[in-house]
Amino acid sequence: MEGKTKEKLLYILERLKKTDEQHPVNTNELIDYLGKRGVSAERKSVARDIAALREAGYSVILCDELKKGYYMTDQLFEDYELKIIADAVSGAKSITYDDSKALIEKLCELSSPTGEEIIREQTFIDEKIKSGNKKVRYTIDKVMTAIKNKKRITFQYYEFASDGKRKLKRDGHIYEISPYYVCWADDSYFLIGNSKSHDHLTHFHIDMMTNVEITRMPIRRREEIEELRGSFSIGEYLRRSVNMYGGESIDLVLECSGKVAKDLRKEFGENIITVPLGDEKFRTELKADEGEGLIRWLMQFSPEDIKVIAPQSIKSAMKERAKSLIKIYE
Repeated sequence: MEGKTKEKLLYILERLKKTDEQHPVNTNELIDYLGKRGVSAERKSVARDIAALREAGYSVILCDELKKGYYMTDQLFEDYELKIIADAVSGAKSITYDDSKALIEKLCELSSPTGEEIIREQTFIDEKIKSGNKKVRYTIDKVMTAIKNKKRITFQYYEFASDGKRKLKRDGHIYEISPYYVCWADDSYFLIGNSKSHDHLTHFHIDMMTNVEITRMPIRRREEIEELRGSFSIGEYLRRSVNMYGGESIDLVLECSGKVAKDLRKEFGENIITVPLGDEKFRTELKADEGEGLIRWLMQFSPEDIKVIAPQSIKSAMKERAKSLIKIYE
């Protein structure tokens, strides 16, 4: 009997979590809900269970119109929060269409009836942008398990050949990595860890990893890794190493138009300092990593919108890239 009593209370709570002010549930509906789950109940026992939930701290409200019944106001997530998560899932290119759909269905289970209707009707999943790699979720799970257990992993890594097809990098080389972070950046999942061959952090696209295995070897202590010895910012690492492909740190001075202010903040963070120059122009000095990633990023803008003032090495690289473009298209 005690087991059935506990089940009944849990089923009532389960049903109340799918209510709101516009979609209450009355006692008769709760009795029917319990009956479908093999639990019999009377009106008085349901009232006692609701009172017990209130005493436990749940906000169960009785409607002004008694026949309408009860609803809850303290859901785990607000509907707008679930909509934000659902939109992030729908737009994530690394997640397959089927996985995205399944995740959004789970989010609907957490929402109110009104929120569920909105999420279902207004969350569009574009199948064309979605990854076809169904193994990504298993790779993420394995890497997270390794991080939790502080164990190294081994894997092989793909790269794209000239024919556009994937092939194993370095003739199928087995990488042995101490994993520290799984991060989302630049619309991809990354593993950030340390290779046994050096003392720096490195990163890999998770969707390009294959044959991942968790070893018995413990990860290297964080004190042994150069970037992790002092204060470490994962956000700074992602901005400088993942987005910009790494390189020596430089002081980058730019003269910009107001059109690119948003692009600068997206790439280098919100706290960049700008000095107005007039004519909707401004100057800014940024910390950046010198390398191919930086040149590619700068080249996407017109000289009227971003002009490199310093250092000379970046000015020269931009000049050489422009000469190459002219030569190709002449």
